[in-house]
Amino acid sequence: MKLFGHYVTRLFVVLAGLDAALFMAALALLGGATRCEICEQTGLVGPNPFQAVLLTGAFLLITSSVGLYNTDTVREFRTFLKRFLLASQLIFIGSLLVVGFGGAVAGSRFGWYLIFFSIGIAGFLGVLFSLHLALAWCLGLPFMKRRILVLGEGQYAEAIVDYLEGPGRSHFRHLRTIPSWRPSGGRPRLGNVLLKIAPEERPSIWGVAQELHADEIVVAADDRRGLPVAELLECKLQGVSVVDALTFWEREVGQIDPVHVGAGWLTFSGGFALDRRRRAMKRLFDIVISALFLLAILPVAALTALAIRIESRGPVFYRQERVGLYGKIFRVWKFRSMRADAEGDGVPRWAQTTDDRVTRVGRFIRKVRIDEIPQVFNVLAGDMSFIGPRPERPFFVEQLREQIPHYDLRHRVRPGITGWAQVNYPYGASIEDATRKLAYDLYYLKKNDLLLDFAILVQTVRVVLFAHGAR
Repeated sequence: MKLFGHYVTRLFVVLAGLDAALFMAALALLGGATRCEICEQTGLVGPNPFQAVLLTGAFLLITSSVGLYNTDTVREFRTFLKRFLLASQLIFIGSLLVVGFGGAVAGSRFGWYLIFFSIGIAGFLGVLFSLHLALAWCLGLPFMKRRILVLGEGQYAEAIVDYLEGPGRSHFRHLRTIPSWRPSGGRPRLGNVLLKIAPEERPSIWGVAQELHADEIVVAADDRRGLPVAELLECKLQGVSVVDALTFWEREVGQIDPVHVGAGWLTFSGGFALDRRRRAMKRLFDIVISALFLLAILPVAALTALAIRIESRGPVFYRQERVGLYGKIFRVWKFRSMRADAEGDGVPRWAQTTDDRVTRVGRFIRKVRIDEIPQVFNVLAGDMSFIGPRPERPFFVEQLREQIPHYDLRHRVRPGITGWAQVNYPYGASIEDATRKLAYDLYYLKKNDLLLDFAILVQTVRVVLFAHGAR
């Protein structure tokens, strides 16, 4: 479904909505508590409606930032448990600090107050845990699945089917793949095999959709000549959703496939708003966020600089050429995480998972992305944005723009410290990785608004806390 122009999974809406309702109910219960003789509670923690909304927003910010509403939390119990435990700790500590401090100021007996309040938080988290497990079980039931027909044949249709039947797709049910028919009037094909039925004897697509109770038809034909458009229109008029494969991929995966998409689709599809108003708002956002971030992170930056200086000889920072807005070359600032002679031969190389050029301190700061902190100065200077595609080195850009379609489109916005590709995909170390990351970058260019920027900021917390994709 779409929310403010963005595709949002039903899973996110259901889980976040129920969690918010449960949290609001807990606040109402807590605020309506009668006098407790032991802890001298007289409704001290009862928030007014405005405060309740703010607290619920803070609660959802914590649960979203650790990735509790991502689809991988439903498909893998270990992932869910790890994220839920982290969210629980943040909620527990934050609640005690806010409400406990409020109780102390109001003159309650602090010890008893916190004991009873802690029991209440533990009970709430227990109910929240049970609710998520129950929903995960319900989402696997047949009537909860979205029933999909795929129309088409070829590589793209196979890619859609592989996605629908892949791990973590319990909310989908792939009903059938219907081959597309050519306009010549010949016998229909399934791949390279001629079907034995005559074209006039085949059932209509609406008939198949009705028989299998399809919810959606994904058109994934490599060759769209002769598509039964009238039948697809009938399906749409009968309440069955009809989408092309590129739109389905954008909606479900948050990517725009650079290999299959054409300039025509990019031109006539919505989005790609890069006007002056948007750029001015983005620049203001960058300055405010960067200034606040720099103030908050100064102690960590100072300790990092000291650790680098103690471990190895060489400068604390290093500067490297990168490609920025409209292909302009600039020099990016980073904490040095490799040996000073890491590229002594002058040949650029991709960073590998186990790179012997990385120092011990460097391995840690790369894992939690601390090495990126000095790029805030690039943001303040206007060479970068806080959020955008990762800036690449000129040597690799020359290779990638020749091998990957539409690669230069990522240079139509300022590169960023974090971005949609960075929170969804690890560091790239190959042409294939660069292609996958470009798919996310194109999605960011298409949406390109402050709501998505905020979502990326929230997801960056998860990437840092769990050290996803570090090299």
